[in-house]
Amino acid sequence: MDKREEQPLYKHAKRIGHWPLRSDSKDTTSYERHGITQAVRFEEAAIFDGKLSSIELPHIEETDGRAPFSLSLEFEIDDDHGFLPGGLCSHYSEERMTGWHLSILSQPGVTSTQANWRNLQFGWSTGAAADEWKDWGCPGNGKMVCSLCVHEGDLYAGIYDDARDHRGRVYKLGEDGNWVDCGNPDDSNSVWSMAEFNGSLYAGTMRYKAAGSALPESPNQVAGGRIYRYEGGQTWSYFGELPIEGNDSIGALTVYDGKLIAMSFYPHGIFAFDADGSCEPLGAPGPEGITRTMTLTPFQGRLFAGCNEIMGIWSRTLQDPWISSSELTNCDQVYCFTVFHNALLTGIWPEARMLQYEGGTSWSDLGLMGEEKEVMGVSVFNGRLYGGTLPGGQVYRYAGGSSWDLVGVLEPPELDVLLRRVWSMAVYKGQLFAGTLPSGKVWSLRNDPLATCDFGLSSGWHRAVVTYDMEQLSLYLDGQFIASATFQNENRGDLSMLPLSLGKGPQCHFSGRIREVELFDEAISIDQMKK
Repeated sequence: MDKREEQPLYKHAKRIGHWPLRSDSKDTTSYERHGITQAVRFEEAAIFDGKLSSIELPHIEETDGRAPFSLSLEFEIDDDHGFLPGGLCSHYSEERMTGWHLSILSQPGVTSTQANWRNLQFGWSTGAAADEWKDWGCPGNGKMVCSLCVHEGDLYAGIYDDARDHRGRVYKLGEDGNWVDCGNPDDSNSVWSMAEFNGSLYAGTMRYKAAGSALPESPNQVAGGRIYRYEGGQTWSYFGELPIEGNDSIGALTVYDGKLIAMSFYPHGIFAFDADGSCEPLGAPGPEGITRTMTLTPFQGRLFAGCNEIMGIWSRTLQDPWISSSELTNCDQVYCFTVFHNALLTGIWPEARMLQYEGGTSWSDLGLMGEEKEVMGVSVFNGRLYGGTLPGGQVYRYAGGSSWDLVGVLEPPELDVLLRRVWSMAVYKGQLFAGTLPSGKVWSLRNDPLATCDFGLSSGWHRAVVTYDMEQLSLYLDGQFIASATFQNENRGDLSMLPLSLGKGPQCHFSGRIREVELFDEAISIDQMKK
């Protein structure tokens, strides 16, 4: 018998809940806080399907912010077949978008990039903290931050047209706040897309046509369209390129069904790459010659592609062909995807509007971001949804229904340019980072406390522990302290009568296995964890 079935994991703390989840959702303590399951199977662990599965526990007042607590659980991700890992445990209101969550954040579809991949985080959305923006300056001397990607504890930025040689380069945010040059993968003018795949960082290059952003063209017109793997320092190794006529661009990268999916931005083609660089053509949706694909994401088992003109959104699996997944009106281009509250969302042009997928070809309207024309960078950040826009270079936060609040203007309005973009976003070190055009700057937003693990989780079982001591949150992984975050004020939001949920979070339902969930009535110290 597992020793955890006989005694608490931490002997010196009072255990107020224990859900082994080996064969049912019962609480083995005297509190008898048994769970109610939905679409969950048990095979020595609770198996969550990433669509409907959850376990709802009763309201537990010890976890609503008025007293310290600690939560410990074991989990194993199953995101190999087009599912995002999602929420492990949460005490969170979708209606108010407040409460705490222990989640695993993967963010494909952030325009051209897979910005976050398997990043564990513990956050508390209060809706009361002040927004604090910080200017991190320009990575190099580029005009556009094309891609932001978190990998192995660092934030990487891919840029367009570095002024020193008009090449696309990658920079890393250093500990001192300066940008470290990680080199140029090839001689093209932009590093347009990035993604973590099998534990390594990959970058896709492009010959970007800046006229599409109402800017002068780069003097560098060398074709891109190749994928490179980062080897450290300023070294990139060639991985592959798109085998199509006129190849000059990698328009997006994402991981789906164990493959690295690469999409052309200008020619017509989408391809699935194996780890050895071999690739399989997936064709492309819409009529060739008039259809450009703009962005990619996996969602609940399928691969989705957003297109230009009136082609809208299409989806497929590796085995089945593309089918239309939209009938969109007043939409000429689909720029980004995100998943929020277990639904697939997309941002479009020529109105800066967010739409929510309802299945089949149906999409509902989540409203406009001010008077802007286009939604590009998009992110789920600590229980709230954010979008970056054109032509004002603005950032909006979803307020529910069809309402959006303006929370930042990142490009100076006095610039003598027609279009200002917030193109890229990523969550890193408890903050939301955003990259712009034409100033080529990176900004970050900090508000409510969020502790993040900025390393992609490996496959297999892990143990996460989170603690709350009334003043700060702390996150531990496999017995090691990861990060902490402090509250700015006393307001924790109203969590009264909300259930404590397993397998749910602000982004989506969990895909994988959970077992040995334990709850304690104090903030366990690192010393207690080592005993």
